[in-house]
Amino acid sequence: MTMLKEASSFASDVTFSKPFQQQKSHLGKQQSTSFSDTTESISSPNNVQPKEEQPDKLKRAKVMFKNAFLKYWFLLGLVIAIILAWRFPDVGRKNGYIRAEWSIKWGAVVIIFLISGLSLRTRILAQTLLRVRLHFLIQVINLIMIPFFVFGLILLFFKLHMPVNSLLLIGVVIAASTPTTVSSNVVMTKNADGNEASALMNAALGNVLGIFVSPALVSVFQGPLIAASPEDESANTAGGSVDFIMVLKQLGLTVLLPLVVGQLIQIAFTEPVAKFKVKCRLSDVSSFCLLLMVWSVFSDAVHAGSFSAVAGKDIAAIVILNFCFYVLFSFVSFFFARLPYPKSICGRLKWLDRLQYSREDTVAVMFCGATKTVAMGVPLINVLYQKGDPGTIGVLSTPLLLYHVEQLILGNIEVEILKKWVARGKKRDALKQTSEEVLDDDSSDQHPTIASAHIDQDEENSYRNGGRHIDEAHYNPHKGL
Repeated sequence: MTMLKEASSFASDVTFSKPFQQQKSHLGKQQSTSFSDTTESISSPNNVQPKEEQPDKLKRAKVMFKNAFLKYWFLLGLVIAIILAWRFPDVGRKNGYIRAEWSIKWGAVVIIFLISGLSLRTRILAQTLLRVRLHFLIQVINLIMIPFFVFGLILLFFKLHMPVNSLLLIGVVIAASTPTTVSSNVVMTKNADGNEASALMNAALGNVLGIFVSPALVSVFQGPLIAASPEDESANTAGGSVDFIMVLKQLGLTVLLPLVVGQLIQIAFTEPVAKFKVKCRLSDVSSFCLLLMVWSVFSDAVHAGSFSAVAGKDIAAIVILNFCFYVLFSFVSFFFARLPYPKSICGRLKWLDRLQYSREDTVAVMFCGATKTVAMGVPLINVLYQKGDPGTIGVLSTPLLLYHVEQLILGNIEVEILKKWVARGKKRDALKQTSEEVLDDDSSDQHPTIASAHIDQDEENSYRNGGRHIDEAHYNPHKGL
């Protein structure tokens, strides 16, 4: 009987485990089916995975192209403006199809300084006006140090009989004697997160001073240069005089009036102007107006035959010389703005720290100190050498035109570098301020700790005295405790 019971229980166990075996076999079939499907999808020649990767690569390429264009569109615009001026000079020249002497040389400058008036806060502008030491530094670099340095170097070139056109070298000295740019230094300072108000003030101040200083410098330099020139040039017979009233009137109408109008609009409509400035990307509008000015200036130069009258090797020499000048002048401006004294000396002499300007101010000093204006330089050459032939005026203007383009190209590269430099400075200042606040909080938290330490010490002394705390206010030496 016992054996029969065990056999029946074994049979029941076998019948119970049969559905489990069927389920297991069913799962095995599913796994084998899915595995076979996977192998088929892997081994299939019509695999769509590469086709899915192609749109991703195309999308990444589009994003990279867009970012590169947004970053370097100004440099591309410079190339396009020069090509258009070279191929179609009658469109953008003076008295051309679009009357550039009014539509661009007035209209574009007015738009640039109107945007500056809309962008700058009146309070910041007023504070910047009183920074006499900063303005003095910029104007000394731009109107004294640079002209005299270039004058001495070109005299040395003449003494060494350098194989370069003498009129071109005289034009280099004239270019160095002009004031800072009217608009490009403001635009580039703003794009580099520098002190736009300082750049604007020195653009206006430099061009007002340049009305008187630049003709005087050229008159002083002209005699020794022509005497040292190894060639018989006609620059000494082409002299003229400057109409100061006309230049002041032009600066007032194109620079000061738009700036004041922009300030009044900003004061009256503060919030709408702030939204409009961001929505319409006014900084890019200023850069585009600057491209229009370059196009017009080069159209005038090509129409006058300035470049065709000079050999290619001479133009190449001036391009290299201008490049070296701009880099050197930028470093000189940076040096005098930052004055890198050793920290050990600055720690003992606190007044040296006051001579070092902030990173934002340094950006303004670099752009305003190293740049030279075409807006005043070309008319100045035309007035000073009005008795000369168009070829002479064109050759004298060539170094300034080339320097103008090179300073825009190098300045646009410099903007990216200085923008990162200013951002690092702001980040460092923020971390320094945060650490100082933490130290202040820690020092304030130490006072309760010291007080509690005194209380703990009193309790310990009381415990040592037998656990009794003596209250001096209620203690009578005659009655005891």
